[in-house]
Amino acid sequence: MGRPPANVSKELAVNYGKLVSVSVDPPLVQAAFRAGLGAKWVFLCDEKLELIERINILDTTEGEYAYRPQPYTFILHPDLTIYKIYDGWFFVGRPTVEELRQDLRAVMQLRADYQLRCL
Repeated sequence: MGRPPANVSKELAVNYGKLVSVSVDPPLVQAAFRAGLGAKWVFLCDEKLELIERINILDTTEGEYAYRPQPYTFILHPDLTIYKIYDGWFFVGRPTVEELRQDLRAVMQLRADYQLRCL
């Protein structure tokens, strides 16, 4: 996803959206990264690669990137089923903040109390 603007978590807070980052970095490294971003959302640590292996996003090819977690972005419905997956292994596969906004808007349209109004 790249570096999101600092206000993205504020936007999500008023739009029923949640952002969670999962990283394989040790907690202190992850905390420094989170502070550097000015992030207000949840960061989870998967230092033992348990989640990474469970959802099968560990690169098993040989070479320079062997056994490294691949960066993915998952957009989930409120019931936690998958709406869309971005494969961020290459830069062009990572969603922009605007793409995330559009995806979350599409997911929110399923809510009975959601109505998009343009002024």
